[in-house]
Amino acid sequence: MKILVVEDDLSVRETLGMVLESSQHHVDLIENGKQALEYLAETWPDVMLLDLTLPEMSGEEVYQEIRNRFGKTPPTVILSAAQKAADRAKFMPGALFLAKPYTIEDLENVLLQISRKGAA
Repeated sequence: MKILVVEDDLSVRETLGMVLESSQHHVDLIENGKQALEYLAETWPDVMLLDLTLPEMSGEEVYQEIRNRFGKTPPTVILSAAQKAADRAKFMPGALFLAKPYTIEDLENVLLQISRKGAA
């Protein structure tokens, strides 16, 4: 799978990249919403992993701006430790939610779920 990771925390972003690449995924790492929008104008991933607490634009704002600009969003997994994050994710239609901390198995299960939806 081609996976876009939008995460402002460098250590989390790089760790996700290494873990996903070790599972044979192609991973692109982005640190903020503006970069995500620029990326999506050129490339469309199979999955986007999106943090809610980003600088300048929240994850919700990034998600909505993607919908506004492109008329759709990539399959999205919200990754967050923010309070009320699950409630916030409910306002992002179609997005799945995975609370931090999560295991590699949890993440792989969500990615498998998304790939099965795409194949259906």
